Amino acid sequence: MAAEAEAARAEADAEAEEDEAAAAKAARKAAKREAKKIAEGVVDSVEEPSDEAAAKAARKAERKAAKKALAEAEAANAEEESPEEAAKRAKAERKAAKKALAEETANGEEESPNDVEEQTKAECKAEAKESKKRKLCESITSEGKATADIKQRKINDGSNVATNGLGAEAFRKAHEIIVGSDCPAPMETFDDATPEIGSVLAKALKSQGYTAPTPIQAQGWPIALQGKDMVAVAETGSGKTCGFLLPALARLGQRGPAAPPKKLSYYHSEPARPSILVLAPTRELAQQIAGEAAKFAPAVKGRVVSVYGGVPKGDQARELRRGADLLIATPGRLLDFCAGDEKRSIKPSIELSNVTYLVLDEADRMLDMGFEPDIRKIVDMCPKTGKPEEAGGASGYLAGSMRQTLFFTATWPKDVQKTAASLTAAHAVQIRIGQGRDGDKLTANAKVKQVVEVMEEGEKLGKLKEVLKKELHKGETAIVFASMKHVCDEVTWELQKAGLGLWCRTIHSGKDQWDRDEALAKFRELTAGTANGERGVLVATDVASRGLDIPGVAMVVVYDFGRSLHSGQNGGVESYVHRIGRTGRAGKTGRAFTFFTSEDQGAPELIELLKGASQEVPSRLEDLSLTEADDRWHKDSKKAYYRKGSKGKGKGKGKGKGKAKGK
Repeated sequence: MAAEAEAARAEADAEAEEDEAAAAKAARKAAKREAKKIAEGVVDSVEEPSDEAAAKAARKAERKAAKKALAEAEAANAEEESPEEAAKRAKAERKAAKKALAEETANGEEESPNDVEEQTKAECKAEAKESKKRKLCESITSEGKATADIKQRKINDGSNVATNGLGAEAFRKAHEIIVGSDCPAPMETFDDATPEIGSVLAKALKSQGYTAPTPIQAQGWPIALQGKDMVAVAETGSGKTCGFLLPALARLGQRGPAAPPKKLSYYHSEPARPSILVLAPTRELAQQIAGEAAKFAPAVKGRVVSVYGGVPKGDQARELRRGADLLIATPGRLLDFCAGDEKRSIKPSIELSNVTYLVLDEADRMLDMGFEPDIRKIVDMCPKTGKPEEAGGASGYLAGSMRQTLFFTATWPKDVQKTAASLTAAHAVQIRIGQGRDGDKLTANAKVKQVVEVMEEGEKLGKLKEVLKKELHKGETAIVFASMKHVCDEVTWELQKAGLGLWCRTIHSGKDQWDRDEALAKFRELTAGTANGERGVLVATDVASRGLDIPGVAMVVVYDFGRSLHSGQNGGVESYVHRIGRTGRAGKTGRAFTFFTSEDQGAPELIELLKGASQEVPSRLEDLSLTEADDRWHKDSKKAYYRKGSKGKGKGKGKGKGKAKGK
């Protein structure tokens, strides 16, 4: 036991200065000799037990009083001292106490081996406790500072992350959110949202790296969780996927998943009856939503199935036979599964009578693609719109009996407004975030440096090669948007044989799904920077302008602006906004180059977008804008002239009696 005491004393005194070490060493030797004598029974004269016990008690009382005084002093100075200063002071006091003890022992005051061991253990324990406390304080301080730094950094770089404790009015003003008077307050933090979405989903969000709700999530969650229909005008990349998924999954967790369909035969089962349906315009977007849902659905034991065109139906049909709580679908493929195939005796695989939570994502894009008739057929198969307390996103005994519709769009033209009004309830809450904040006016991301170059159609390919060679740096990726499939293929072929030293592939609706998936997987890898600095270019139609969330794309090239003969009458300013939105995401900066020809239409609107984002407007584009405005005026005047003549107000006095002979 005495040896253990000596070892503990040796470890504790290692920090003392050299003169203190010498005195401590002498004291330890004396204590060891006394302990050995007592153990061997060779000590002839010892103090009476009563005297020894009294001395021991006195020493313990003194040490206890000293510790109490030290604790009181530490408590008194805790508020004034930093953790570093407190640590230095405690260390100095321990050294002084050790020195005094060493001098006391060296001067002949006897201590039993048990006293030495007990005191040494107590000192070591106190020192360890103090060290642990000091490290904890330092950890808390550094962690708090790091958290504050991260929050401040996100505020400074403009990331769309909800800040803490602003209050409803200040929060909406800070994030340019426009809502109606009947809109509930936003859930600014996960602590605000946890009572409604549940601790399981809140934990799942944090495990995925989410730090706080984005503005669309913070404002959208309370609306959806009250069972209200919602029309949300929000730019792509704003976090709207979690904005509409989490409320639905929260209610699914409360009610429990649906029972799997009953098996009718080896190949046939009852149709899947999902309670949550998300419609998307493209298979890429459907896949992305399904991937996001798969991160959180297991937390509430929900089953996610996605169906989309471009791939065989067999695998999707097998998944549906196992049931679905949350179904993500493109309109055409969904209608195929709802109808079945009578000629082949295939019964419907999906039945929509239980859908009480319907989401139309990228609704404006679906309307542009001509899906409105299909959407209306699908809506007619679902339950009718009811009161908020009856909706799928509500809570209570009436909840889940009628349909709730969430309409998400990135643009807000009049035809989209009309469709939204016809598909949602009269009590629908409208919110606008990002581009929709100026009403019908489109806005472009000011964090993207936008360069517009006016040229002839035949100059585009050479200019594209020049831009990629000069502007696309090592380890960066770019997306080139062309409006027609054959143009994408031609551009890709030319870039592959140009010797620019970059990876290049194309995706469009004419490509097989496996080919598109393979190209996107490689492009994501290059964008993530895991390909040893290789540069990558993806040439695509507008299938890539929405729904592809690939953070880190450095550059976008709008090869065909649109509304011209060579662009297939597609595009325009709305497509431009979404195309350049593939870069400069999540608060980062980006670069966009646009090739504009004299045959393209939309110069005045493009100039307005550029000015609104504080970008340079080329003089040649302004000249084209004036020409286009003049042409529009003449066309409008001509239309007005003929409309006026058609009403019988012309002053002609012709006296023809009929058609001339022979004509």
